[in-house]
Amino acid sequence: MCHAQDNNTSLTTIDTIVVRAARQSTPLQTGDVDLSQTPSFYTVIQRDAFEGKMTDLAQVIEKEAGIQVRQSGGIGSFSSISLRGSSSEQVMIYVDGILLNDASGGGVDLSNISLSDVASIEIFRGSAPIQFGNASIGGVVNIKTLRPSDAPSGNISVGYGSFNTIKSSAFINHKIKNWDYLLSAEYLDTDNDFEFKNTNGTLWNTSDDKWEDRENAQIEQINLMGKVGVDLNNRTRLDFMNQWFQKDQGIASWNNNPDNDTTLDTQRNISTLKLTMDDITRFHINTATKLNLSWMEEEYTDLYGQVGLGTQHTRNQTLKYGINSFAEMLTDTQIISVSADLRHETYEPEDLTGQQEGHDSNRTLFILGIEDTLMLMNERLKITPALRFTYMENQLKDETTDTGATLEEMNSDETYVKPQLGVKYQLLNWLTLKANVGSYVREPSFFELFGDRGFFIGNMDLDAEEGVNWDVGAETLWKFKDKPIQRIAFNANYFQSDVDDLITRVYDARGIGKSDNISSSLIYGVEAGVNIQFLEFFTFAGNLTIQDTENESDVTAFDGKKLPGRFEKSYMARLEAHRWNTKVYCEYLADKDMYYDTANLLEAKDKESVNIGISYLFAHSWQIHGEVTNIQDNHYEDFYRYPLPGRAFFLSTKYMF
Repeated sequence: MCHAQDNNTSLTTIDTIVVRAARQSTPLQTGDVDLSQTPSFYTVIQRDAFEGKMTDLAQVIEKEAGIQVRQSGGIGSFSSISLRGSSSEQVMIYVDGILLNDASGGGVDLSNISLSDVASIEIFRGSAPIQFGNASIGGVVNIKTLRPSDAPSGNISVGYGSFNTIKSSAFINHKIKNWDYLLSAEYLDTDNDFEFKNTNGTLWNTSDDKWEDRENAQIEQINLMGKVGVDLNNRTRLDFMNQWFQKDQGIASWNNNPDNDTTLDTQRNISTLKLTMDDITRFHINTATKLNLSWMEEEYTDLYGQVGLGTQHTRNQTLKYGINSFAEMLTDTQIISVSADLRHETYEPEDLTGQQEGHDSNRTLFILGIEDTLMLMNERLKITPALRFTYMENQLKDETTDTGATLEEMNSDETYVKPQLGVKYQLLNWLTLKANVGSYVREPSFFELFGDRGFFIGNMDLDAEEGVNWDVGAETLWKFKDKPIQRIAFNANYFQSDVDDLITRVYDARGIGKSDNISSSLIYGVEAGVNIQFLEFFTFAGNLTIQDTENESDVTAFDGKKLPGRFEKSYMARLEAHRWNTKVYCEYLADKDMYYDTANLLEAKDKESVNIGISYLFAHSWQIHGEVTNIQDNHYEDFYRYPLPGRAFFLSTKYMF
């Protein structure tokens, strides 16, 4: 509390004002998660880990503990994420707090998210802060795009690599008085014609195995983003962001048919208008309100049934619009946060062959959340209870097919209350303990209910998943002066997730998928990570994840089996040396013990790769980066019959101004 004395020596009392410090790499804005307060287990990947390199989002985040990424090919190919043994649908992906997961489903394809305009990537495993309304069983990945800064800046980068891969990007940032803007662009083109061994689907007969180049896996994509903002006064700011993404790609067939010409073309636009008002009313409340509109269109063409079942030519459109509001009140001992999210989504599939009518679907969602962080014992103990209320309404419109058959209208509405509790305790200056527990629900997507593209069959009888997550662990940090070891950071935790009616994809011998409910499943495991800075110029980082995914199905044949598509063990180790303007690194990645199928008959090959790279900065403006990935030239399939590339070389240069 502050006191001011006037000439008459009377005292004027001023309300307590709490100022939150910027503890992250960029200044906190209202609506951001204050990482120093949250009890969640999280990881933050900063821009310098990927800027100017020939890499994609999947390759960046797969190196973190608790994360597994599966890809259907090389750079730019379909990529899905698993957090702590979850499915990709159970992981919520946000861009600047705007949810990318949609009711059409199928999980978020990480390859459709460009890195050119990304400032940092926040990964919250399991429990998620209240800023993210759609917290789910697996966790949350929040991608924060670049923000305008006071100083004019920009860069241009271009790179070339294996499989005729070309990547270029540029951004510019400028501030004029109380106005600022930022423009960003990226272009990627690759043939993805890597060599692999084609077994022709006969694993036990090697006589027909051939080494071939991957056919029809080419990708061309462009990403454009623009931001403009204005400070209306020292407490109020208005921001507008628009992001356009376009991708044209060939879809390779499992048997690598050279005559295959199946394609998938994607277009997406996201627009957001954000109003931030800080320190308003006598309670000094900070608020952020976003209006958002997003549109996506996917056109899939498989006229000869070379990938899916029968002739396929579809155009699917998804339109989402909504409003999100966040408010927080900070006191000396408490942070009260409230979020409200209202959005409406329409999904309009169209069969361009005229063979069948599409199932036009709508989903309306309202989420109200409240979180209270109590700071006790001189802020050494933080207790964070939270509660989410969710109302969801689904509608499947009635349709009349060309044959006169009627598809009846279907409507449903559901209400869920999801409590959550987190505790963070700084036991010692170098030791922090954390624990979280919460309940989560996920409704089946339209993709899971109705199917899509001929290689996935719908299941209208699916129930919503309901689960309870909990975790407990510790984080340590030691710093030393004038010692061979300057810094040691270590973290470890145990996690567990009990899920009823888990929705899992099952594939038949043709590779055609369908979603089914598993009556019960149990996922548990441990995560650990270490970061050591030593001898002034060296850094070692490593992590491991060991998890068990138990299918507790009522079906005897599947009871006790491992859930498909999840590796049991994952490891990462990286040694980096930096001296003067040069940085050299070597890293080892491994994923082991996974099954492709629910019956655990198709076991995936253990996956190991070693990557090396070097970066050199000269004239304070130019940077050159070279990298060799998978130097052992090992060959794997994250998805059955969809190979990954072997050894690859990439070289890029960046100019900063």
